[in-house]
Amino acid sequence: MSLKHLTPDELQPLLNDPSLLLIDIRNDHELVSGILPGAMHLPLGHLATMFDQLPQDKKIVFYCRSGVRSISAGEFALAQGCHDVSHLAGGILAWAQHGLPIEPA
Repeated sequence: MSLKHLTPDELQPLLNDPSLLLIDIRNDHELVSGILPGAMHLPLGHLATMFDQLPQDKKIVFYCRSGVRSISAGEFALAQGCHDVSHLAGGILAWAQHGLPIEPA
């Protein structure tokens, strides 16, 4: 399996999918800019220790500020045996540039 790269326009209609697990992997101080609707916050630095507590039956989408760290998170999830893993290409910056909703964290 390989990591899927989703554009903001591809991710936006998936937000209502109950089988989707959207994970914001930014650090705590980065949340001042808001969070995507329905996302959970799990900083990248805690992913390895907390990963086994995540639901294993979900489609996972990671995002960060610009899309670099989310690639690392996605590759980690694939290495752990997850099959349906994506990341938001361009991160929350690309999401905001598309004028899509961001909620207060």
